[in-house]
Amino acid sequence: MCANDFCGQSINANPRKTLRRASSSFAEVSWHITSGMLLSAAVVAFSIYFPFLLAPYAASKTYHNAFYDYDPDISHFDNSLATYGTDYLLAFGMFCLARSITTRYPLTRVHAWRSRGLVACYLLSVLAGGVAHQFYTTLESRNTLTFRFLWTVCVGTVTLASSFMGAIGSELVRHDLDKGLDFLPLLPEWFWVAFGSFTTSVCIAGGISYQRPACDIFIAGITQFPSTFYMMVIFAFGLPTRPVPKWARIVGFLGFILNAPLLPMYPLLVQYTNLSLAAVNTLLHAWLFVAWGMQGLALRSVGQAIVAAEGPPASAIPMKQSKIE
Repeated sequence: MCANDFCGQSINANPRKTLRRASSSFAEVSWHITSGMLLSAAVVAFSIYFPFLLAPYAASKTYHNAFYDYDPDISHFDNSLATYGTDYLLAFGMFCLARSITTRYPLTRVHAWRSRGLVACYLLSVLAGGVAHQFYTTLESRNTLTFRFLWTVCVGTVTLASSFMGAIGSELVRHDLDKGLDFLPLLPEWFWVAFGSFTTSVCIAGGISYQRPACDIFIAGITQFPSTFYMMVIFAFGLPTRPVPKWARIVGFLGFILNAPLLPMYPLLVQYTNLSLAAVNTLLHAWLFVAWGMQGLALRSVGQAIVAAEGPPASAIPMKQSKIE
């Protein structure tokens, strides 16, 4: 009888424990989502004003709010072959890079898909940008919903890339627990999803739209700095027990910060040089190809190092059964 009572109490207790566990998990996820959104709001506000801190005069002459309503007197958008041609070349390079990151090993499949997702964001950005530069050649065509959709894809994939970048970092920190990154918090994926999604929603609403649409990209790039620094710390100090080549650590560290010089460079090139917009865009696209390529190659090398350290799963070898006579 006592045994039955005890069993009954255990059965009754299980739903309560499950409910408490679910409530705790829900509260934790909600907190991560809220904190990610709050950080995103602060980062967006900082990003909008940051160019004016770096080069006040050049920024004041270059960054004019548009909210996707372009003014013929101050709006500038280059439609040259040099601009959209290099966009397409950059997209092709990102496609090849994404394909080179293998997803066949279960141990690194999450890392590989997130790395591919990051590179795919870059690919979609320049592909949408190339189509916009090639086909939207008049101010009237740019003041349309189709251009707004296309340019939102171009800029929004840059803001969304923060989610993939941060999630890659979280996965690597998870591989590295108690081995080298004790000082670096393991930020869960929900935090990065909320961060990138909120920033992208600001982009969709037109909060980072300028009369020079190229400026949108640079503001979007500034919003990546939390996930960028997260990745840089990992490349500098993380994965000590994995055979990550020194060149990959250096390339990864530099690749994630290499876009930073572009932020003040664009208004300075526009305002203080005689370079055409086509020349400026070509230079910046070449710079992006190097930076993004370095990121992808380093991430691919990290995945290979994790597999090399722990070994790919052994394949089952069929054994012949000996006949017992």
